[in-house]
Amino acid sequence: MQKIHVFCDSAADIPQAEVEQYGIDIVPVTVTAGGRSFREYYDMKPERYWELLSESDEIPTTAQITPTQVLETYRRAKENGCTHVLGVIINAKGSGGFQSCCIARDMFYEEHGRDMVIELIDSETYTYIYGRVIVEACRMRDAGERFEDIVRLSRARLKRSEAVLGVYTLKHLRKSGRISGGAAFVGEALGLKPISLVAEGAVTVVDKARGEKNLVSRALAMVAGRAVHPEGQTAILLYGQIGSDKLDDIERRLRDELGFADVRRYPIGVSVITNTGPQAFAIAYYGAQRPVD
Repeated sequence: MQKIHVFCDSAADIPQAEVEQYGIDIVPVTVTAGGRSFREYYDMKPERYWELLSESDEIPTTAQITPTQVLETYRRAKENGCTHVLGVIINAKGSGGFQSCCIARDMFYEEHGRDMVIELIDSETYTYIYGRVIVEACRMRDAGERFEDIVRLSRARLKRSEAVLGVYTLKHLRKSGRISGGAAFVGEALGLKPISLVAEGAVTVVDKARGEKNLVSRALAMVAGRAVHPEGQTAILLYGQIGSDKLDDIERRLRDELGFADVRRYPIGVSVITNTGPQAFAIAYYGAQRPVD
């Protein structure tokens, strides 16, 4: 009989309630800010991190999960009698965490042999865009689905996972050096707000809107053009330090104008907010199926 252990890095931004409900093993990313280090998920909640980011003159740094951390995860699974392990990890193009998991797997196999199957998936994305796939994998496991089917469907879902990201201010992008001071000055003077597509392992600026209302409208228009059968899926509204009135408006429009069956909200954690700044939002959805490796 299969006993399946599921783990991920903390960058998946899975809320504590879901982590506890499904017994997901969270390997924490380490963040250094203001001269001290803390573990994402365990030591600081997203809302407190947004405040720290807004108040700090420096950009915090993040350290990828290490082989040593992940090896402990494999060992725990073995001690608990697990026959299979599934790990879904932050985009390998943006972090070395996936490579750490592969190294730890080799180390574990040298110690214990290959009786316990370890399957690792590069999510090719960020935050709860892949966190939702992990939760869905746990639901399949708890429903008695076989490991092979869980892995297959998880890979397929990740190949459909996309998001449209909107940033309300260029201040943080300028502070982090991602855009020049001159470009930020001009952009702010013109009221320009970047819109990015998060898909296929990349975050690509695809549009710029003038003003907050246009930012939301154009982001929604992009989602409408890419989401497949929204009436049959749940949109994920990811948010940073944004007023509830703005989030309420986006959620209403996702339901009423785009026709999503449901909308659920999740805060954005360290790995994305460190790069975009706290005043950002993203809409995650399932798009067209891309080829699965």
